[in-house]
Amino acid sequence: MRFLLFALLLVGPVLGHAQQLPAAPALPTVPAQATQAAAAAGTATTAAKTKMATSYQAAAPEQRAERMSQQIGKQLGLDAATVAKVKAAALVRAQKIDAIQTGPDSNKAKNTALQANATDFKTALKGILTPEQFAKYTTRGAKMAAE
Repeated sequence: MRFLLFALLLVGPVLGHAQQLPAAPALPTVPAQATQAAAAAGTATTAAKTKMATSYQAAAPEQRAERMSQQIGKQLGLDAATVAKVKAAALVRAQKIDAIQTGPDSNKAKNTALQANATDFKTALKGILTPEQFAKYTTRGAKMAAE
């Protein structure tokens, strides 16, 4: 009993001076009309998926290709003509990725197709870049994969 009282005497003042953390911000909610409509139609899970799909949408393939070609061009010091070729290859890659991801295949089949697409992109880059530039690109990719 003495031990318990002693422990409370030690811990009591510490707990009395503890700071209170601010409340976590509220998560965005689905509008009431959308929730009611989904419940009425019996498609609550479909509504949730639709909300997630509309709350975040990936950039268009053209934008992703532009961003990727600019990053590769900057990292490898490419001239404008080479960046344009990289952009064309990146656009093909991004369009294939979108087609694969929206397809009806199983996840395993999609992963296999995505890996094949990545290999095709590397092959295209190998034809565009000089051997030194391609070596630098693959070294950069290996560093990123290791991290």
